[in-house]
Amino acid sequence: MLRGRVNKSGEPLVALTLELGRKRRRQTAVIDTGFNGYLSVPKSLIEQSDWELLGFEDYELASGAIVREQVYRGWVIFDRRRVEVYAVATDSSDILIGTRLLRGKRLLIDFGSGEVYIMGSRG
Repeated sequence: MLRGRVNKSGEPLVALTLELGRKRRRQTAVIDTGFNGYLSVPKSLIEQSDWELLGFEDYELASGAIVREQVYRGWVIFDRRRVEVYAVATDSSDILIGTRLLRGKRLLIDFGSGEVYIMGSRG
């Protein structure tokens, strides 16, 4: 089980570790259930990695705007497991966890207590 918290802005946060070549970097990430990819990662972090550039994809933002972003293949440690991910490189300073990384898991966000739980894999 992975535990996190809800910040003062109401965003659910959990930690993950990015494998950036020979370095591992533990980071706090925002869970974004409106994002159906794996991860959105700041370009500044991807530039420190050896992640493989796969190409470009178009994404629709909540505002309806369409943006074209670079997509990379990399590795993270999430819920004590090493996971291959496809990450969108963005100008944002936030790392976003999308629903693809949460597949097979249960997500509980208790806004009353401020606790976030991600529970084990399922089939």
